[in-house]
Amino acid sequence: MSDGNGAFEDDDDLEAFREEYEEHREALFQLMTDYADEKQLDDGLFAALVLDIAVSTRMLGYAYSVEKPSVAGLRLELDRFAKDAAEHVREVKAGAEEFIAEVKANRDAE
Repeated sequence: MSDGNGAFEDDDDLEAFREEYEEHREALFQLMTDYADEKQLDDGLFAALVLDIAVSTRMLGYAYSVEKPSVAGLRLELDRFAKDAAEHVREVKAGAEEFIAEVKANRDAE
């Protein structure tokens, strides 16, 4: 599948990864939004909680994945996370027009 650096051996491996990723994403999204609905969480608070959990998960991942975790290493890991997050936001912004059109169509259908 992956060579350890995020590259895939072939297109079939990449497609399998995408399918698995989307399956997990959808399941987690459903769990979290069900909780937010049940607790009547404000959208802003919900987003802040999810971000906090994402950062905490990345911090724990670093701390438990290296033999000798350090403050400097954690800071570098958080810099990488911030870069990854910024890149993701840029990619999502590129699809903003399509997203809004889809939301409007779904709202009209309801």
